Amino acid sequence: MELIIIRHAVAEERETFAKKGLEDQLRPLTLKGRKKMQKICQHIHDHIKGVDVIVTSPLVRARQTADIISQFYLQAKIIEAPELAPHCAALAFIKWLRTQGANYKKIIIVGHEPHLSTLASLLISGKNESFIDLRKSGIIGIELESFSAAEAGHGHLLYAIPPRFFGP
Repeated sequence: MELIIIRHAVAEERETFAKKGLEDQLRPLTLKGRKKMQKICQHIHDHIKGVDVIVTSPLVRARQTADIISQFYLQAKIIEAPELAPHCAALAFIKWLRTQGANYKKIIIVGHEPHLSTLASLLISGKNESFIDLRKSGIIGIELESFSAAEAGHGHLLYAIPPRFFGP
């Protein structure tokens, strides 16, 4: 089974958006962020095939990123998982994988930092601390024996691709 972890694309600046009097969870992607994610998806679609589902944080910027990704994986439905919100523990999403991921072979998840790098580190090393630098629009692929038996320390890193790999 393959878990593809993608950090949301570039969103509006937190401080600028806060001046509008709106909650951070509503902060959207910038036009530049959208275009960059579309470019990345054009590249990864050629190499990452057979995605069953896209699971996203409920925050607007993650959902917008998931919507862009779904344009390249038309067969994959989008599911929102509160376990991918920035304040949740990485173990919460591993529990989600065990209960909700059993019917899938390849899952893309979209979320936030430091949650995603902590999740990846936990799956790979068994340590609940981040040792990975996941930039906005960055991608990490992890192989697991099965989603229904997902455990800390049992994942194998397949790839870690920074967004700059795809150009400016």
